[in-house]
Amino acid sequence: MKKIIILLLSIFAFAFAVDIKPFKKIDIGAAVLDIAIENSKIYVATDASKVLILDKDLNRLKEIKVRKVKDFMGELNNADIYSIDVLDNTVLYLAQAEEGYSELFIYKDGKKEKVLDKSAMMYAKAAKFVDKTKAILVLMSDEVVLYDIKNKKVLKRKRAGEYFYSVSSIERDRKYFAIGDEGGEVIVVDTKTLENVKVFKDINKDKILSIFINKDLVAAGSRADKTFALYNIKSGNYKTIKNPKFFIYAVGLSPDNRLAIYGDNEKFILKGIDTSSYDLKYRFIGHTHIVNVIRFLDKNLMITGSETGEIILWRLK
Repeated sequence: MKKIIILLLSIFAFAFAVDIKPFKKIDIGAAVLDIAIENSKIYVATDASKVLILDKDLNRLKEIKVRKVKDFMGELNNADIYSIDVLDNTVLYLAQAEEGYSELFIYKDGKKEKVLDKSAMMYAKAAKFVDKTKAILVLMSDEVVLYDIKNKKVLKRKRAGEYFYSVSSIERDRKYFAIGDEGGEVIVVDTKTLENVKVFKDINKDKILSIFINKDLVAAGSRADKTFALYNIKSGNYKTIKNPKFFIYAVGLSPDNRLAIYGDNEKFILKGIDTSSYDLKYRFIGHTHIVNVIRFLDKNLMITGSETGEIILWRLK
């Protein structure tokens, strides 16, 4: 009887969800690995040795290219741009280099500068601005690094979690940095001290595939246990949605934290839920491959990017 009631409630919730179709859709021909937004410009990190800069209508404005990298056979391949960030019209992007190492660049006014060379032998997988002169890097080992961009030196290095790194996100005020690791832990770090502010264990119980932090709320989705979770940093409370059929491959939060978005199905339909009630409000229908990134331009405009290069602009109202 209990299972029947749950099923009926699920059907009822779906019946009142609004289906949203793409407002605009493009194909960039490369996997979308990360997206940053500033001043209505969209900065897209790809796996094709380049960063794309788009306007809010998804028109291409500029490309920033990085060199190809040699594999163990000596052949040249496109480099992954692991992460991207923008602060005061300065772009920070982390690119794949040889032997698993990374190189960090800044780009401003048409000029590119390498601020971290592969000779530093860092297995960095993400980099975000802390302020104009410093960045936080996270290494494959789950270590976090406070890095002086201007003087090109490490200021502090610390182990954050117990497992290997998987994904990360920085909140808008750049006070907190959230890390999801291979073991399912969600770790929130103070960006200036690198001290752990909060560690959530045994809620997501497997590799975190996607994470997003906004203000005091963290959204995370995991693989084998197929769990979507919302964590409150201040209270330490959390809510979860368990999905027995498919892993949670993408998550996002609206600017006001009233709406959480996640992908959890083979049809690549994204779901939007009310973060207070957990009621299903929207279904975003239009992707044909797994979504890697979910971002909001404002509370009514959302952008998503897939592993095959689909970029979709969605209008909620």
